[in-house]
Amino acid sequence: MATELNPSGSNPLFGVFFYGARTAVNVVAPMVTTAAAVKTKLDQQQYTVTQSNPSTLTLALDTVDSHCQSYCRSGVSRVIVIISSTPDSLAEARIRQLERNRGMTFIVVGVGVTGSTAALNRLASHPTRYYAVPVMSFFELILAASHISSVISDVPRLVDINSPLSIPSLVVNTYYTVQLNTYSFTTTNDTIIMVASNCPGCSVYGSLSEPNPISANTNQNSNRQNFFAASGYPNSLYYFRIPKNTSRFYLSVLGNGMSSAYILLNIFSMPDMMTISTRNFEPTDLVSIIG
Repeated sequence: MATELNPSGSNPLFGVFFYGARTAVNVVAPMVTTAAAVKTKLDQQQYTVTQSNPSTLTLALDTVDSHCQSYCRSGVSRVIVIISSTPDSLAEARIRQLERNRGMTFIVVGVGVTGSTAALNRLASHPTRYYAVPVMSFFELILAASHISSVISDVPRLVDINSPLSIPSLVVNTYYTVQLNTYSFTTTNDTIIMVASNCPGCSVYGSLSEPNPISANTNQNSNRQNFFAASGYPNSLYYFRIPKNTSRFYLSVLGNGMSSAYILLNIFSMPDMMTISTRNFEPTDLVSIIG
């Protein structure tokens, strides 16, 4: 998988961590930069039978988080692949925390009958139909490696809602997709995401359930609002309503050949609907208030 995720000209970071055998989490490859380095580290690995008091998935995730503080980069996908024959549901809370705080996407591969779909769905990131991957054996895992690599490479890069997004060149009929970590903005109310673009001819797609929203799986946002910049050039505004407690929003722009494009993202809460509590009023008083 590392080889497929390290094409010529790419600059990934790979980390490999083993848990569940030794008491301590085994850091096999501490954030190396090439597939060849991953192979070397794995070839040097000394395997062992399970010891007493083995390390847990939660402890392994703590180790990943510690490495992320030093190595995680902004503006790129952060993908964690968990491969286990015994998915540990006790790690669910830690996974959700890393999704919120680190913007990580979790792909969970369950090997064998104990890797049931229900257990995988509890741990994998949403949408689980993409990120929960059951296989029946380690041989089948080898056969599924290309598919898993494809799922990893399709995870959109993570962008900050408050940072402008610059696309140097918009190739015709090519989708440019990002994901937004919205959890911290949606804890109390539904919210509105505003997308402003200087590409009025670009098609825009947004989804909560499709990591790569395109015309084949998502309706285009056709409710475009036009405005003009100081230069007089037309710009476009799009709005998306995001439900409370939503953790991810996926956004795609379909290129139209422009030499470059800038996209501004903003998010704001929807105010609560006006309501009147009846707890402190007599019925007759309430009638006079409502009219």
